[in-house]
Amino acid sequence: MNEVQKSEAVIADLETKRAACVKRGTELADERAGVALDAHTGNAKARKRLDEINAAIAAHGSELASFDAAIAVAQRNVESAKANEAAAEQKRCAAEARVIVDRIDSLFASADVHFKQAFDALKAADARIEELHRLGFAFPTAVQLRANIIYALETCLMALPKYLWQELSRGGLRFLAPGQRRTFSQFWSQMSSSLGREIAARLGETKNEKEVADERATA
Repeated sequence: MNEVQKSEAVIADLETKRAACVKRGTELADERAGVALDAHTGNAKARKRLDEINAAIAAHGSELASFDAAIAVAQRNVESAKANEAAAEQKRCAAEARVIVDRIDSLFASADVHFKQAFDALKAADARIEELHRLGFAFPTAVQLRANIIYALETCLMALPKYLWQELSRGGLRFLAPGQRRTFSQFWSQMSSSLGREIAARLGETKNEKEVADERATA
């Protein structure tokens, strides 16, 4: 049982006792009404009882006031306990949030690093294609390569959280059909195979080294 529950239990107990006190006051008032006439018209026994009732009612009023004071203090204790509990919960959430923020820091830092590495790799691959062109290889053309790179980039971006993808789609990002989706290595493996065959043919080889290696791997 936490402090709030303890304080609320105290209030419930006090309110039960106060209700009993109020009931006792009503009973005393009723009894006083029953003996007042006799007490004031010469009945000694009634007079004695009336004096006892009057004393009890006076004490009862003080007791009832003390219950009200006690309940008021207990209610303040409940509010204080709730405030302390809320403050503790706020601190717990803040501590948890700090861990999450630290993790997000590292995630965005990682995204920066890996996006830079990816873009550097794409620029380097583009430069190597130009080297192939200078060596007399027309395939893949710049148009073919860049079209596939765009498809691969769009395929990656489609994996973003929905709200981000929807925002990007407003700027022209396409939703690719399954047959249009590809990774960088997927489209390049096909181009690489075609280049490998052309290179082997120019070298007078029946099979290029890659094809030989692939056959050995699957043997």
